[in-house]
Amino acid sequence: MRIILLLSGFLLVMSCAVAYTNTMAPVIMDMDHGHNSEAITRLKDVFPDSTGRDRLLYLMELGNLARYARQHSIAQTVLLRADRLSDNLRGTDIGQQAQSMVTSDLALDFRGADYEKVFINYCLASSYAASGDLEDALVEARRVNEKLKEINSRYEGNPNRYTDDAFVRYFMGVLYEMDGDYDDALVSYRYALATYDSTYAEDYNLPAPQQLKSDAMRLANYNGFESLLSTFEKQWPGLSWRGSGPTADMGEIVAVIELGNISSRRSADFAVYLDDRVYSLALPTIPDFSRRRVTGSLSAGGRTTGMFLVEDLNGIARKNLEDGAGRNVVRAAARLAVKAGLANLGENITEQLTDNENVSSGVGLILSIIGAATEQADLRAWLTLPAQIQMARLQVPPGTWPVSVTVNGRSFTHDPVTVQAGEITLVFLREDI
Repeated sequence: MRIILLLSGFLLVMSCAVAYTNTMAPVIMDMDHGHNSEAITRLKDVFPDSTGRDRLLYLMELGNLARYARQHSIAQTVLLRADRLSDNLRGTDIGQQAQSMVTSDLALDFRGADYEKVFINYCLASSYAASGDLEDALVEARRVNEKLKEINSRYEGNPNRYTDDAFVRYFMGVLYEMDGDYDDALVSYRYALATYDSTYAEDYNLPAPQQLKSDAMRLANYNGFESLLSTFEKQWPGLSWRGSGPTADMGEIVAVIELGNISSRRSADFAVYLDDRVYSLALPTIPDFSRRRVTGSLSAGGRTTGMFLVEDLNGIARKNLEDGAGRNVVRAAARLAVKAGLANLGENITEQLTDNENVSSGVGLILSIIGAATEQADLRAWLTLPAQIQMARLQVPPGTWPVSVTVNGRSFTHDPVTVQAGEITLVFLREDI
């Protein structure tokens, strides 16, 4: 019996030895050092399953790394495949469900969290915009509307907290404004404001940025919506908006700055030995910690402006996992009952065949050990996403200007950008924090 117990401990340790978080660690390290091409090569070397049940996750990671490496044609091709695959992974696979009940949720296709599905389209839109394809960027922006409606339709009885994405709405508004569609730009800004001031303020402690309010007022004035502008001025007295944005003799740089790495999941493991059985539960968690404080600025054309927070992906990921915690516990408990039943069944069959209680109880214990060893928390998540996203809007004279960013006292210089009077120049940057 002691040998069997030692075996159980060995199997339980080995079952947790390799997790997706550990697999991705060298890839993330390359990415943090700005070696995005090397990170792509390493991803292809270490990824556990690029064609099977983790296919969607592989495409998401690869597409985002290609975007960071400015390999936009590859990023767009890969992310479009990810988007199509995500759409196809909507039904229930009975075979996978059955297998997951005797092993773990790792037997299921990775389908992505709701926010991850939306960020496929954000990454596509940003890649198109960065490569100068505003038309296709707008297609992806509109696709977000459809996806959010589909996501929310599945939670009518018990909605998740992630029902909309304020940052993506704001970003969509910028794209519409670049395209000269000021009506839809204002609509997107108002959707963003509503989302920030409801779910984002309540769930993520992230109210609407002052800059977004200024942008909404500016476009309300530009579109001639005097009543709406008056409402805004009463709602936000003293907020300066006149003279901002692109004008007849000034352009504007809008920078989207992706910072840090989204938190990885960890496994909360529970194992006990009781009545000659080994029982194990493993659940995914994201530690609750304070949001990293970031101060920063954007400089170009002899001018400087502050950065402002628009997205806390760590907070979104944590709340999304909390929303699914109840379902995860129910599934884990059901799986535990199935595995216990299989161990009992094996013991009963062995006793009937051998008429030896010691042998049959040993078989029951071994089967329970196998069941415990196969219990693993599903730690799969899109790990190349940033921890948070900040933006900066800087009015500058026409010309070609080097862009520098300062984040928590560290300065980074980026390639020059060309700014035209009356137009928005969109810039995407990524920095480690």
